[in-house]
Amino acid sequence: MRNYLKAALLGAALLAAAPALAGPYASTVVASGLNNPRGLAFGPDGGLYVAESGVFTPGGPSTIVRGQTATYSETGSITRIFGGSQQRIVSGLASLAIPALSDVSGPNDVAFGSDGTGYVVVGLGANPAIRTGALGPAGAKLGQVYSFTAGPTPRGDVAAYELANNPLGGMVDSNPFSVADWSGGLAVTDAGSNTLLNVDPAGNVSLIAAFPPRFIGPPPPFSDSVPTGVVVGPDGNFYVTELTGFPFTQGAARILRVTPGGVVSVAYSGFTSLSDLAFGADGTLYALELDSNGLATPGVGGALIRINGDGSKTTLFNQGLVFATGLAIGSNGAFYVSRFGNQAGTGEVLRIAAIPEPASWAMMLIGFGALGALSRRRRVPAAA
Repeated sequence: MRNYLKAALLGAALLAAAPALAGPYASTVVASGLNNPRGLAFGPDGGLYVAESGVFTPGGPSTIVRGQTATYSETGSITRIFGGSQQRIVSGLASLAIPALSDVSGPNDVAFGSDGTGYVVVGLGANPAIRTGALGPAGAKLGQVYSFTAGPTPRGDVAAYELANNPLGGMVDSNPFSVADWSGGLAVTDAGSNTLLNVDPAGNVSLIAAFPPRFIGPPPPFSDSVPTGVVVGPDGNFYVTELTGFPFTQGAARILRVTPGGVVSVAYSGFTSLSDLAFGADGTLYALELDSNGLATPGVGGALIRINGDGSKTTLFNQGLVFATGLAIGSNGAFYVSRFGNQAGTGEVLRIAAIPEPASWAMMLIGFGALGALSRRRRVPAAA
């Protein structure tokens, strides 16, 4: 019995130790055929939910945005990935497509509250005034936050806040992009107005912080912040990623720390065109670059990056992350990234996980062998 216990403990220790010796990362496709996939979130049911911004559908109400024709449709959706299958569980959400610019604004992100309620933020990418013009009454469905657990229900009109207040002055523009649940309501980044906003439980929208333009290299004289992802950190502060505006200078994007009271500081810098971020179970922060050499530079491909305890950065994976827009971390520590976020019908979600190194596999085999031998030894006396 003593030898059995000793060997069993040894085998268990070997099995437990094996995953710690992780090598490179590899990806597998867990969802495909998506329409401009954006933000990701795990639901209380264990399913992975992905926001799809929709597709260009000719013949709908149209208007002019940035000098090009923008057409409204209700092709936005939310897909659930679970148990090796995928299913669109919500459809008919507002979408605005500008085919000449390969641009679609629609469902940009999903999140879940502590009570299990699901939320989706629907973008706009234009002056909110167009919602009451040529697009007709349906245009008001853009630029809002909805709950979707019991069917899409408006929870806060983010674009209306920009139209009424325009905190940073200058051009009026709104594109709600990311949403995170917190004790005060829902924190929402507006990539158009360069703000972090709060939607309280009553649906009132208020300003948490504004991110003014800054010089990141010519031209132009100043570049917008363009806040994208938002999460609540272990310290209770908001962490916000920057895409930055033109010229999308390499290394100019930052991760900003914002207190609930609106005090902004730079948490980490030296990134390029960030689209999202997430904290691991141990408090480690991970960031996703949409395009690691800048959107204005030839060549495409983003990167999944770990921010180490000393503030340094380690690139974990950068293969095939074309227009990578959303990041989530599973309970098993695997990463999930949406890619081809600017493509209709060919968008995908990848699962990215560490590959055990050869030494790790050897330890696992030894552990399994030890446990197998013990099982055989125990069966002999029992049969005698």
